[in-house]
Amino acid sequence: MDERKTITLLYNYNENWIGGTYYILNIIKSLNILDDAKKPKIKILYNSKESLVYIKQINYPFIEFIFYNNTLSFFKRFINKLVRQFVNTIVFTVKVKGVDNIYPMEYIIKKKDINRFHFWIPDFQEQYLPELFNTRVLNYRKLNHLYLVKKNYPIIFSSNTALNDYNKFYPNNKNPKKVLKFVSVLENNFASLDINILKDKFNITKKYFIISNQFWVHKNHKIILETVKAFKNEFKDIIFVFTGKEFDKRNPHYTSELKNYIKENNLTQYFKFLGFIKREEQLLLMKYSIAIVQPSLFEGWSTVV
Repeated sequence: MDERKTITLLYNYNENWIGGTYYILNIIKSLNILDDAKKPKIKILYNSKESLVYIKQINYPFIEFIFYNNTLSFFKRFINKLVRQFVNTIVFTVKVKGVDNIYPMEYIIKKKDINRFHFWIPDFQEQYLPELFNTRVLNYRKLNHLYLVKKNYPIIFSSNTALNDYNKFYPNNKNPKKVLKFVSVLENNFASLDINILKDKFNITKKYFIISNQFWVHKNHKIILETVKAFKNEFKDIIFVFTGKEFDKRNPHYTSELKNYIKENNLTQYFKFLGFIKREEQLLLMKYSIAIVQPSLFEGWSTVV
């Protein structure tokens, strides 16, 4: 029997960008569909033990967890930032032991001892909607991309659109590039839940549309509010249910602005904000909704779709 292949996945659970977490979870779920003989061994690089519960729930049979500390002192972070501004090089890095490949590679990880790795670029939203980013974030993203161009490091994209964008915005790049299309694998772990009990829990008494996005400006929640305002009579027996973390440090007032708009226009009866709920509850609510609405202005792959 051939030796089982090994891949290393970098996993950082982050409720502020849950899509990135789901991305890694779905890779594991996809590999779990393979026959056991073809399944690779997966090494998980993590920095928060509490977040591993979501991976363990997948019950992948060949898995190993490796903790790594991805934090640097204030002094080292300051020097890195300063040097990157002038020569776009990372001086201080974090060494990871016990792996020979990593995906997605992190800029701060020392690459000398890693035989194979790929960086990941989900999309180029900052190029199309720069007004939604502050100057610091715009500069940071551009520096990251120029760093990859400079080093010729291999890159994975989630769509052909993102790959074409990279070649458009950085036409002289010589990076090895591949597209790994995103797949969302749904388990049936919500089958045991009762939709009526769930509706009672969240006080949902009417038919509903559901919008499941982080509360970021580009997710474009406001178009839903404006639509309901314009066509109130069409929605008198329907509500709109929002799920997702209601905070974005880039725009901390965004959710309150939406709620104020609803209040000022007497639309309270049409909307419910459930916040960041359990995944299985969210999926069951999706299943019994009239439809899932995705009003976003820009998506790299969209777990929702």
